[in-house]
Amino acid sequence: MRVSEGLGKKVFAREATGLIRRLGFVDQFIVSMAIVNVTGGYVFTMIAAPYFFPGANMVAVFVLGAIPALFYVITYSIFSAAMPRSGGDYVWTGRILGPRFAAVLAIIILVAGSIYGPAFNFWLIDAFALSQLFLAWGLVTGNASLVSIGATISQPPYGYVISLLVIAIILIIGLIGTEVFRKINRYSFLVYTITAIVFVAGILSTSRSTYNTAFDTAMSSYNVTHSQIDTAISSNPQLASFSLPSTILAIVPLGWLTYSGFNYNTYLSGETKDVRSTMPKSLLAATVVTLIALAIITSIVNATFGAAFVGGISYLYNTGALASVPVEPTINFLVALGLPAWFGVLININVMLGFFLVALSYTMTFSRILFGMAFDRLIPSRFADVNDRYGSPQSSIVLITIMSVIFTTLWWYAGLAFGYFNGTFALDVGYLIPGLAALTFAFIRKDLYERTVGSLGGWFKLKIGSVPLLSIGGAALLLIWGFGLYCLLNPTIPYTYLGSALPFALGTTVVLIILGLVIFEASRRYHMKKDAFDITLAYKEIPPE
Repeated sequence: MRVSEGLGKKVFAREATGLIRRLGFVDQFIVSMAIVNVTGGYVFTMIAAPYFFPGANMVAVFVLGAIPALFYVITYSIFSAAMPRSGGDYVWTGRILGPRFAAVLAIIILVAGSIYGPAFNFWLIDAFALSQLFLAWGLVTGNASLVSIGATISQPPYGYVISLLVIAIILIIGLIGTEVFRKINRYSFLVYTITAIVFVAGILSTSRSTYNTAFDTAMSSYNVTHSQIDTAISSNPQLASFSLPSTILAIVPLGWLTYSGFNYNTYLSGETKDVRSTMPKSLLAATVVTLIALAIITSIVNATFGAAFVGGISYLYNTGALASVPVEPTINFLVALGLPAWFGVLININVMLGFFLVALSYTMTFSRILFGMAFDRLIPSRFADVNDRYGSPQSSIVLITIMSVIFTTLWWYAGLAFGYFNGTFALDVGYLIPGLAALTFAFIRKDLYERTVGSLGGWFKLKIGSVPLLSIGGAALLLIWGFGLYCLLNPTIPYTYLGSALPFALGTTVVLIILGLVIFEASRRYHMKKDAFDITLAYKEIPPE
């Protein structure tokens, strides 16, 4: 395979990536669905919704949140088909906007993205699933030992140790390679799907009248009753009444955010068979399935428990009004209180497995950013080395794992505020970069556009008037994340406004941008001095397979 030469030197770290195209439609669909994590995403969103957007109609929020997802389907399908290489939007951005933009994007995603991606889910596995499993099991069966276990592992150091053990398991899977990852993902997703059906069946089998009694019995040791919750909610009318402004404002930060991340399966494009067909189908299928599932789950939860109760108890807990309750009253916990113990255990296993699949998929996909950077020689080439036996970029997997340990530690010891204040703004800024690349590609790199998108044919090169479909998708991405930044900066939107944390969030973003630029300039100078080679030449070519 041809590798372009510059100044007598090879442009890339080597003439072939060493990665093998093993992933098909089913595998890529599962990666997308695993990162979405319908039940786990729903659980977390329903915790955040009443606190940040009281009165929002969550069915409408989830349905409208699919609109931004469809623009991602268009944009990332075209990009991955045009440049089917592992590394995703780092690779595309570098070839369109140049290496500095690519370096900044990579650092933002690797740092801020790791806070929300693998590390967040390593924390959630225990904090929002395993501890609820034991506590609900103990309360339903009257087993004080199980209740004690649930309360104990919801806090560090015990919960933190469990997270570290899960990190170790995922590290091993990542080191062994894509084939093992593919098989574990398939079997785990099958179990996840079966237990998700059990989750829905459990909700449907619950009646409001019998549930109220079961709730009161289970929560009696904490002096909490259903009627007390209802009374507290009625004194906070914003929780019980519909709010159109809250619904509109929640579409991007909660509705779309529940879908977001599903596009990271494109980071494995270099390991995917028939990318041109596989990627659009998997992205679209994941969006449609997620939309239907979220709408169904939200509707039946509201009909069974009441939207005001579900949102209200979460709001009361997170504002300190339910200090006696030892764990977050998540949907999986609440549902389990009204069902036989075995039913509740399966429901909580579903949520726990969902968070596991998210963390696993993020670990695999984020490692490919490092792989792409190393292949371009932006960082040491050892991070692009692929183990001959397992076909895995093991050094990249290890580095992502180290970052996960650091950020998981901060999640356990600093809590939700850590992630919201330290990563939200930076990520929104970072996500603008692929949008800008998509918007301008056909105009600033016409030659490359014609060689890539132009050669695809079909809907990929479709134009609306004289504007390429890819450019329209890019404009939509800029609007989506521009609105996200507006919500963070606007003091009239109190539920998302960063307030006193804004200077720190801005500072974090600036530091990450500077770090990306420094890494690029340092690497460029190093290779110019050592090899008499300018690494910017790598960004003028599509990496070899």
